Amino acid sequence: MRGYLSVDIKDEIRRRIDLVELIGGHVALKKAGRYYKGLCPFHQEKTPSFHVDRERGLWHCFGCSRGGDAFTFVMETSNLSFAEAAETLARRAGVQIVRSPDAAKQASERDRMYRALEAAATFFRAQLLDPERGRPARDYLARRGVDGATAERFRLGYAPNAWDELLRALGNKGYPAALLEKAGLAHLRPGGDGHYDVFRHRVIFPIVDLQDRVVGFGGRVLDGGEPKYLNSRETAVFTKGRTLYALNWAREAIRHSDEIVVVEGNMDVLTAHQFGITNAVASLGTALTAEQVQVMKRLASRAVIVYDADAAGQHAMERALALFEDADLPVRAVVLPAGDPDEFLRRQGAEAFRALMAQALPIFEYQIATVAARHDPKTVDGKVRIVEELVPALALVGNPVRQAEYIRLVAERFDVREDAVRQRLRRHRRGTPPSPSARPGPAEGLDVDVASAEPERARRRAERLLLHLMVRERAWREVVARRLTAGDFADPVHRVLAQAIMAVPQAEAEALRDRLEDEAAERLVLELAFEEPPVVEKDKERVVRDAIAYIVERQPAARRREALARAIAAAQAAGDAEQVRHLQTAYLKLIGVIQTSRKGGDDHGQEEGGA
Repeated sequence: MRGYLSVDIKDEIRRRIDLVELIGGHVALKKAGRYYKGLCPFHQEKTPSFHVDRERGLWHCFGCSRGGDAFTFVMETSNLSFAEAAETLARRAGVQIVRSPDAAKQASERDRMYRALEAAATFFRAQLLDPERGRPARDYLARRGVDGATAERFRLGYAPNAWDELLRALGNKGYPAALLEKAGLAHLRPGGDGHYDVFRHRVIFPIVDLQDRVVGFGGRVLDGGEPKYLNSRETAVFTKGRTLYALNWAREAIRHSDEIVVVEGNMDVLTAHQFGITNAVASLGTALTAEQVQVMKRLASRAVIVYDADAAGQHAMERALALFEDADLPVRAVVLPAGDPDEFLRRQGAEAFRALMAQALPIFEYQIATVAARHDPKTVDGKVRIVEELVPALALVGNPVRQAEYIRLVAERFDVREDAVRQRLRRHRRGTPPSPSARPGPAEGLDVDVASAEPERARRRAERLLLHLMVRERAWREVVARRLTAGDFADPVHRVLAQAIMAVPQAEAEALRDRLEDEAAERLVLELAFEEPPVVEKDKERVVRDAIAYIVERQPAARRREALARAIAAAQAAGDAEQVRHLQTAYLKLIGVIQTSRKGGDDHGQEEGGA
């Protein structure tokens, strides 16, 4: 998406935008040395961890690891694409974006589509308010308990019971049928001889984006026809899987509470807002998607999911929970005693609903309760089935600390051994079925071999230290490049960043970030740009030398030593004396290499330098 602008135009926008002024419109910032600090707008915190570097035009939060430049900040706070953020900043900076003829044509069509959709929303609203025509829709809304203020706030409307009422009304305003078809408002007739309205005799729910532009519509039928609920098809301005109903109206409440409430239907949202639960959104009648969860994560640090009490609603909740886990967005699940959120709120009231939300179970505890209700945890067979059903959920947990806690929770709740749960989890990951007679040995509970993990951890520290100095001080780039290539960095994210640095050794941090397509590498370069290196000036040369030696010599030699030790043991077991002598000679030579590589540095120096 960054290719949308030339480097020169992006740089000109950056130069003209005062990042402190831009971000200061959302965050109270205070000068702290070379940076400005404030409370992060993307997660809840009491101690400021959000830093802005006015000189370099970058921002970074050490609490939630988000960061970027002016473009990223506008994208994150307004949920815009890069192109939309660029347009917004260009207008603010007074910079003209010169488009290619094709790009200009596409932008012009999108603009006309937005205007047509806005005109349609105005038409539908007028039909609802018409004393005669709008009566069926108003009667329906009254039966559902939707008051006038809610209907006005959400711009509810009515599509008349006619085949081409909208087409004719918008055609008179200059919107051709072909454009209305592209905007999802009209269908082409089967014979190809004209168009007809998509929405007919339905209560209309406009779908509005975070820039308060109408992008589509939902419609609830009034005469018992099918489908009961109908959403606009996807268009150039509307993608269901990336859009949440009512997010534009809920945005401020979400930011204030740092929590988002997810319900299933549009009516659930209306009722929730009418009863004061103004941070509620819905997923537009489709199964929740990973992209929608990522949108939520940009606005809140936690979520509550409230789906219908029926089997379909509970199944949808279980599918959705996996998406939240995958996104590492903490989520709790509300279990309704009956019905849907709309019915519950109207029968029990807002206080009862808030009480249920306060008692909402964390994601994994909800899954435990659901599975335990299906099987008897007092029997061996019940315990086996419970663990079997929970293992796939455990496998989805990417955070190792959270996964370890979940395993402990399962073991304690159902009185099984942690190592047995871990063994089953490992078998699941390998794709092998459990053996009924398999019994875990004394070391089965270990997830990794500590002896082999320590060198890998040390290598990552060595790589990160070198990258840290290379990002902060360009002089070290040449020093490192004389001994290492990007391919010598074992960690995939480290390798991507090393490639970018070595490709353009004179680039500043913001230019490096522009070259990166990997999100993890982008986060890393920002973190290293804002963080002071963990080594004092006088020790930098020694620590860099030690880190390079560890990567190039010590760790590879240690790996060869371990391989030789295993080969010697195998030759001894086979009684091959000649092979043993040959391998032992190689082993002793290798020990000499390792000892030689340690001269001029020691383990303490590595630890101090972070390697």
